[in-house]
Amino acid sequence: MKIIINESQLRLIIENENKGGNLIDLTDVYESGVSPNKWDDMFLLLKEKKERKGNKTYDGYYINGNVNLRESEVIELKYLVKVEGNLDLRRSLIKSLPMLSEVWGNFHLSGSKIESLPDGLSVGGDLFLSHTPLSKATTLKELRNKIEVKGGVLK
Repeated sequence: MKIIINESQLRLIIENENKGGNLIDLTDVYESGVSPNKWDDMFLLLKEKKERKGNKTYDGYYINGNVNLRESEVIELKYLVKVEGNLDLRRSLIKSLPMLSEVWGNFHLSGSKIESLPDGLSVGGDLFLSHTPLSKATTLKELRNKIEVKGGVLK
């Protein structure tokens, strides 16, 4: 697979490589408009680069600030671990967020294709799940036993 990014996007990635411990900060990549469909591939390339150098590798990536992927065509963000703000995936094609552990603000999934959420997920605000496969497949009690939501859950 070939990923095409411009020089300034590569520079932003390299500048953020050493922030966040085992997580790489992809905030600048998000803010520069790189398609979310490329985030996982970019992460894997950076991880591979570190492995070749014999360095400790990354476990995943995070974004500092609000993330708006409303109506996006991204299906999965395999290595997204944390969003330090709101995460808006309303009416998106997202089905899976297997490593997501934290959303500091509200988490909007209404009208998305989300099928499950990872055990132990922590949501600092409200969770919006209406009109999703997940809202039809689970009860509010099951959901609250699986994840922590500091605000309300709108199913």
